[in-house]
Amino acid sequence: MTALPLEFIELQPFVAEWALNNERDRFFKLTQTSIPTLREFYDAMVPRAEAIADYLNARDLNNLSEDARTLFHLLITFVETAHPIELKWKTTDIEDAFPAERFGFGETSCRSPI
Repeated sequence: MTALPLEFIELQPFVAEWALNNERDRFFKLTQTSIPTLREFYDAMVPRAEAIADYLNARDLNNLSEDARTLFHLLITFVETAHPIELKWKTTDIEDAFPAERFGFGETSCRSPI
């Protein structure tokens, strides 16, 4: 498991589960995670998100260290999974939604942007 920069070490417990490096994995994590579990991740990330963005914006995203890349993936997962909490969803299993397993993901969506 990759460590985070020391400034964000309190988020380390979330790395294995939430530092997902591609859109496909983040989508399935969102659709297969309960609201209480999303809430736990959301509550840990909200107070640190701006500092994480500032930290990453001060670096060349095309040449990140391994710990900064992990932090980037953690932040992207947060951004892509925050809406159910912010919109007060009751579940991520939406009745009559298009089946998640039928979504197709192109090559770009299955790899990390950095």
